[in-house]
Amino acid sequence: MSRPVRLDGLVAGYERDLPIVKGVDFAVAAGEFVGIFGPNGAGKSTLVKAVAGAAATFGGAAFLGDTLLTGLPAHKVLGAGLAFVPQTENIFATLSIAENLQIAAEVLPRAARAARIGAMHAMFPDLARAPHRPAGSLSGGQRQMLAVARALIVSPDAIILDEPSAGLSPRLAHDVFTTLARINAAGTTIILVEQNVRAALAVVSRGIILVDGRVRLDAPAADLAARDDLGALFLGTAAAAA
Repeated sequence: MSRPVRLDGLVAGYERDLPIVKGVDFAVAAGEFVGIFGPNGAGKSTLVKAVAGAAATFGGAAFLGDTLLTGLPAHKVLGAGLAFVPQTENIFATLSIAENLQIAAEVLPRAARAARIGAMHAMFPDLARAPHRPAGSLSGGQRQMLAVARALIVSPDAIILDEPSAGLSPRLAHDVFTTLARINAAGTTIILVEQNVRAALAVVSRGIILVDGRVRLDAPAADLAARDDLGALFLGTAAAAA
């Protein structure tokens, strides 16, 4: 069952005196699909890494339902029910597809592992066709599908993805977004950081624009897609004027 995600004044980064995320507040409802957008350097990746336990937090808090995530190491955040798919190094390239899934399933009770791997094969047929193929030989789109499958294998309540379409062709990016929409429709809460804004707005229900480590705009996806000043928003000019 999905749970909501909530950020209360989150401050995060890599040096305490130079935070990149500067007091972010927002809530994502259970089962919602939200995109986080903004210019390069806005703090998007640092924000989601902090929620996932992969970057330091210096103030505020992040919650999954009633569970406090702030201060937990990444493996305990996953154990709490929130999975994270980073932009890079999200699979073991030297191992096979099957080995990648088996490693991801090791946190589950032994009796449940085969069923969850089977569920991932059903969800991602390309992975089932050649389970012994080295993951490093997969196309960019197939690698992302494997990364998502690894995250979903533990049946998380929410999943965060950082730039899943990076480096993909428009067709493969469309395939990734379509798959994420299907996962969300099945009930999983999704937070997506993405530079491919127009494509992402077609699948998310809401968009949050981050500028200089702060939320500058939070609006329904349809409203953002209809704006003709969206490019200016990413530069921060229109957002600052607002």
